[in-house]
Amino acid sequence: MRTALAERLLVKIMEWNSDEISKQRPMLQALANFKYDEYQQFSPGIRFMESLVKWLGQFKELEEKRVAYHFIMSQLIFISGNQLLHLVNITFADKINPIIIEKAALSSNFSPYKLKKIVRSSTYGFFLRRSLFIGLSDGSKIDLLRRSYPKISNEQVLATYSVSKEKVDDMIKELKKSGISSKKFNTAFLVDDFTASGTSYFRKENGKWGGKIFKFINSVFNEEAKKHSAVHELIQEDELLDVHIIFYIATEEAIKRLTANINDFKTEFPAYSFQFQIHAIQVLGSEIKNKVMADSPFMTLIKKYFDSTIVDSHYEMGKHDDPYLGFNECALPVVLNHNTPNNSLPILWFPEDKGILGLFPRVTRHKDE
Repeated sequence: MRTALAERLLVKIMEWNSDEISKQRPMLQALANFKYDEYQQFSPGIRFMESLVKWLGQFKELEEKRVAYHFIMSQLIFISGNQLLHLVNITFADKINPIIIEKAALSSNFSPYKLKKIVRSSTYGFFLRRSLFIGLSDGSKIDLLRRSYPKISNEQVLATYSVSKEKVDDMIKELKKSGISSKKFNTAFLVDDFTASGTSYFRKENGKWGGKIFKFINSVFNEEAKKHSAVHELIQEDELLDVHIIFYIATEEAIKRLTANINDFKTEFPAYSFQFQIHAIQVLGSEIKNKVMADSPFMTLIKKYFDSTIVDSHYEMGKHDDPYLGFNECALPVVLNHNTPNNSLPILWFPEDKGILGLFPRVTRHKDE
């Protein structure tokens, strides 16, 4: 469907007069060109304008179309590829470097304000080289993070915490060859792009702990888990493991839940010798969800057009009394350029095989057989 035709159909669907056309068309064209057309899960030949026409055309009443359109124009948060890349590029300067500087200053009794002296010191190099950087998913862009600061060695970066004995041996060999330290790693930076609920990272379900961060911690300290990953051999056993969890984008709710869950886990397993901090480059405040929930006409709309077939065993791992609010009822109006999180409102991301098509259809990784 050509863009010009899509625009004419949109005018017809929305019943705009000439004043509304002159006001809305330039804004839509700018949004499409600047951001929305780069969404990677659009079908071949489909861009934002075409998708918007299809999406709005599903709503039966004109007023429903106007409510949906107003929501998109006033509340949608689209994170573009360039915006995410910017967050990756500032992660070292904003979050990682201050941690390394603080360690070096405390160890050498330097004034924390003499940054140039600290960064040039051998102590700084010692703590930086003993830091392990681990991606928790493909979205971590751990390769881009490594290249954002040349002093990070490729031999201290892992794309996943599940690592072979051969890779571990190579990393330890390179660490010793550097001449900086004869010891292993004592700081771990666990990196990922986005979390809205924190559930997939650290949770307790049916009395058992799970999640990506839990699996890393467990693979370091649990004897059974050590059989499936050699990552524990990278960690200095006689030192307290310092774990820093970094998200490029995270909600306040997720940070609070993760903090509470990990503290509960530490209480349950006091022998696991680690400390942790959670950091986010961009924090999405609770006011975003509150604003969505306060939009009564839109709430009525998404209840009416909800497709319950998206609720499967994975969806039920979070709160789902009101499943039309998204996974764990996060009610986010967020779209990432590579895919829409399932924590966002389903009306935005319903896949193409559902009765209702999302404006930014989502590709689902986890499916019931």
